[in-house]
Amino acid sequence: MTNRLTELYNEELLRGGSPLAEIDLHDEERFPYLASIDRRYLNRPVFVGEGELNRFADDTVRAVDILMTLPERLFDGDLDRLCAALGIEPRRARLMRRLGGVTPYRFGRIDAYHDGESFKILEFNATSETGGLEWVGPATRAMLDYDALRAFAERHRLRFTDAPQQVAEALRQVGATVTGGRDPVVALIEGEGGLADYGVAWRPLHRLLREFGLDCHLGEITDLSFANGRVLFRGTPVDVVYRVFEVDQVVDHPESLLLTERLLAAHEEGRVVIWTPLETEIYRQKGCMTLLSDPRFGVRLSADERELIDRVLPWTRSLGASDPLDEYVERRERLILKPNDAYSGRGITAGWEVGEREWLRALREGAERGAIVQERVVPRHEPVVDPVTGRVEPWEACWGLYYTPAGGYGGGGCRFQKVGQVDIRAMGPGTKTRVAGVFTYPDAVEEAESW
Repeated sequence: MTNRLTELYNEELLRGGSPLAEIDLHDEERFPYLASIDRRYLNRPVFVGEGELNRFADDTVRAVDILMTLPERLFDGDLDRLCAALGIEPRRARLMRRLGGVTPYRFGRIDAYHDGESFKILEFNATSETGGLEWVGPATRAMLDYDALRAFAERHRLRFTDAPQQVAEALRQVGATVTGGRDPVVALIEGEGGLADYGVAWRPLHRLLREFGLDCHLGEITDLSFANGRVLFRGTPVDVVYRVFEVDQVVDHPESLLLTERLLAAHEEGRVVIWTPLETEIYRQKGCMTLLSDPRFGVRLSADERELIDRVLPWTRSLGASDPLDEYVERRERLILKPNDAYSGRGITAGWEVGEREWLRALREGAERGAIVQERVVPRHEPVVDPVTGRVEPWEACWGLYYTPAGGYGGGGCRFQKVGQVDIRAMGPGTKTRVAGVFTYPDAVEEAESW
């Protein structure tokens, strides 16, 4: 079911000579920042009711809080046992749990589909290396550079939440524990050699954080040093290390591992804040969704918490090497397989896209290396007007919604693919995927239509 604001927008767009048809975020002269990012932009924003989004954001925060308490609920607070249950290799696990069970800052992005009735969480990206911040705010704000869109937004009382701005404020708040109140010096830190591969996301984010007033530096872990009780970035004392490197980027590299250990010690001693600790990588493992979803694991949930998890999380089960696969073979067209520690669609096999033989092979391989099977969520179609032909075409939207320590909705955007051309393994930069920012509208818009 399409929401009323989308219908109103498309109706206005389809009128002959509508200035909304002039919106083009690929205009390099008008939007040089957006042109510098390897993204393709949709010619309209996404609309969602404030009430619906806020209720889902509240559910998301509650679900994340439950996720972070899995060690206590299932393993008597023992992170080793949780890591073992998730199949995390011991050397990686040791580094992830090095801080001994700290409560991580509540920050991350959930990916979700709207199935026409409600949002469903596809996965938790409960860690600071989650991407997308470089475009979600700027792409939405750029739409308001057009008079027609700004007038439409004012007429319907639309609002948007700027995710990078929310993050900048969160960094100020967590940094205050070190600085005593002044703005922190922030170092955005990749793994050694990581900027060559991932700088396309972190360089724009670095620029945005500086535009929001933070003294922010960008580099790799080998740019850090330690002297006189301080963590230094190329000689400059820093208060917050915004971690965008992963365990795998340091665990097999002696120099990076030593620097990471010293950084963790500095965090432990209150000399620097790591945003976010490596422990959050435990909760990024997709097996955590199984621990929440499968009642056979016996996670201690209240009736209200169980109803919450069942409401927002699709049916999810882990694959073990000795598990019978018959049920998953029979339900192939309704299931998707995801490796435990993969991201950006890597290693995913959609049962409805492959034959039984290929699906069985994927199940066997997933059982050996660690994977989950999850009930397919069929997203509702989003009607998008083709600016060339004027035809309304159906697209699918994957929602990326951020949450921060402040709680609630922290901004977000959608990755769009045209129905009939959807490839869930190709949702990142350099693909046919289009991206669009999110505007919220007052619930009164929908209510007025139902009177």
